[in-house]
Amino acid sequence: MPDRKSSSTSNSSRTAAKVAVAVLIVIAIAGFVLAGLKGAKPAPEQVAAADPTQEPAVAPTAGAAPAAPAAPDEPAVPGHVVAFPPSSANLGEKELAKVRTMAETAKKKNREVQIVSTAEASQFGLAQQRANLVRQTLEQGGVPLARMTIKISQVPQGTVSATEANRVAMVLQ
Repeated sequence: MPDRKSSSTSNSSRTAAKVAVAVLIVIAIAGFVLAGLKGAKPAPEQVAAADPTQEPAVAPTAGAAPAAPAAPDEPAVPGHVVAFPPSSANLGEKELAKVRTMAETAKKKNREVQIVSTAEASQFGLAQQRANLVRQTLEQGGVPLARMTIKISQVPQGTVSATEANRVAMVLQ
């Protein structure tokens, strides 16, 4: 009787195939999420705020110093996105100013704000703290809680970059 192939070879192949399919599904979902975020027609103030070469839509307060250009090794962060320091739920003044500007815009335009973040399961609590800080800052800026939603996408371990995991977006609806 011919020898059968060991089941460990077929099981490892089957496992590798399952992992590959899972990774492809995660990539597809991430693509849909990004396409949805990029495909949504941004408000004019978001487009203006996203271009770091343009002046902000809201005039700076008296005595405010002009914003320093980003360091060459730092990637540019759009105006509707705030970047948190790694492993921190605190924002610096520059990032808090972005949230305050978004609050002013949302109030002036009477628009809703969706707070969007992506996190791995191990960092989900931190993502919630970050989203809540953005929500609280928007609320302090005059945006009613009823006009804000938080959307945190939980993704598998290793599927989101550290840079992206440290960002929270504010999308006018």
